[in-house]
Amino acid sequence: MPFLKGEFKVSLEGFDWIYCGMSLGGLSAFDIAYNHPLFFGKIGVFSGSFWWRKKAYVKKDIADRSRIILDVIKNGTPPKHLKFWLQTGTEDETADRNNNGIIDAIDDTLDVIKELQLKGYSYPGDITYVEIEGGKHDLPTWAIIFPDFLKWAFNSSSNLSK
Repeated sequence: MPFLKGEFKVSLEGFDWIYCGMSLGGLSAFDIAYNHPLFFGKIGVFSGSFWWRKKAYVKKDIADRSRIILDVIKNGTPPKHLKFWLQTGTEDETADRNNNGIIDAIDDTLDVIKELQLKGYSYPGDITYVEIEGGKHDLPTWAIIFPDFLKWAFNSSSNLSK
């Protein structure tokens, strides 16, 4: 970041910076920005790998607390300025570990939203969630929604319903 700030015309204010990523890169972006909130104001995650665990999934583990990002949120204390953009596609995957009829990618993202709400973030409001019907875990899906993400990230009007 110091290099970018020194070489390019960018905001020197960390709150103006947005960090986003797709899949495992989305999980990484979330983790880095959430744990270093003085450097970022907004986090974008497209089909985030929120399933990432510190141990193998155990069937019938209802709480499923082994998902690392849930503990990161639970144990973190970031400033309330952070805003979150989370996106999944209804065809990101086919796995449904709890057999509730909702794919794990969506379930995991909704669990992240719940954990953020417990930290005081509003949904909708601080958290924007976009679920793309028929969306897959791929670049063409992310490309469809990326213009709306940019509008959200840079405070332009968006086609998204609020």
